[in-house]
Amino acid sequence: MAITPEQRKKLDPVLDRLVAKVKELRDLHPGVWNTTEAPHPEDYVEDDPLRHPGNTEWVGMIREENDALDEVLLEILATQIRPAPADMVKITPDKLWVWGGPTPSWGGTMADDTLVRGADYFGAENVVYVYGPTNEKMMALHSKYTRMLCQVNSLCRTKGAQGELTEEENAEYLSELSLKYPNITGAMCDDVTVYFEDVVPAEGFIARYNALKKHNPALKMYGTVYSGECASKDMSLIEPYLDVITFWFWNKDSILEFDEEIAKCRETFPGKSILMGLFIHDYGRSDVENPIELLTYQLDKTREYMAKGIVEGVVILGDREIKKWPVTSKAVRDYLENQ
Repeated sequence: MAITPEQRKKLDPVLDRLVAKVKELRDLHPGVWNTTEAPHPEDYVEDDPLRHPGNTEWVGMIREENDALDEVLLEILATQIRPAPADMVKITPDKLWVWGGPTPSWGGTMADDTLVRGADYFGAENVVYVYGPTNEKMMALHSKYTRMLCQVNSLCRTKGAQGELTEEENAEYLSELSLKYPNITGAMCDDVTVYFEDVVPAEGFIARYNALKKHNPALKMYGTVYSGECASKDMSLIEPYLDVITFWFWNKDSILEFDEEIAKCRETFPGKSILMGLFIHDYGRSDVENPIELLTYQLDKTREYMAKGIVEGVVILGDREIKKWPVTSKAVRDYLENQ
């Protein structure tokens, strides 16, 4: 259900104030961006020596403007038509993925088993392994999962993780590894569309795609696409080289336009399956955790579209957010356990 013009008149001013506040604070506090996390209790003890803790003060600095936006968003949410229980299917563990891997960024950790801990926390049978190196050690570490996707592009990759391999070579090596580790079912290309304003070129996509299929044609190429991009960018050149679209709501207010955004995604990538991304952290607007109510709505709508055969599952980002936003992470886990 679209946001009405009357609701938009109320939403836009508070949204503009938050955007302006975020810009002001980021100018005053460079380096804080996307490293924020909930304040720790007094007795908090960090048990991961390889973790890079984030900024715990941002929550207070942004609270007034963010609370004002969330209040309006929840008012609009209360008017949305929710799917009936009979129109939804459960997000079972075999339909659930967790996204993560060793990274020093975004409050992450360089621990090899960070994704293992994250996937087990949420009860997922599948993992999207990103940031870290593509090697036998990491493939074996994640071999217990039913399905595994591995990053093959360099964007957002931890420094040195890709070694001397080009993206094409990385994809071909993953293709070879899949013959030894059959739970490897595909590759992930992260953030491959965000740096283009009008037309996303096919260069890079073609080479990665062909290299991935070289030793195992059954492997699928996944790519991240964000809400709003399908309406603003021409992705026709890359459409043939993505088998599955991993779709994310970068801005939390876009979750309220779930139907419209999914329709645009399907128009841009006709016939392609969609894996729904779930952000516990609101990277696009506030740089704090997403409201639980909005995440619940997104999960309900995802289950509705899974019942329709349009969405194939959910991928949660992810492992690092469990410590950054423990209350919200637990709420998502409780939802999955009690749906």
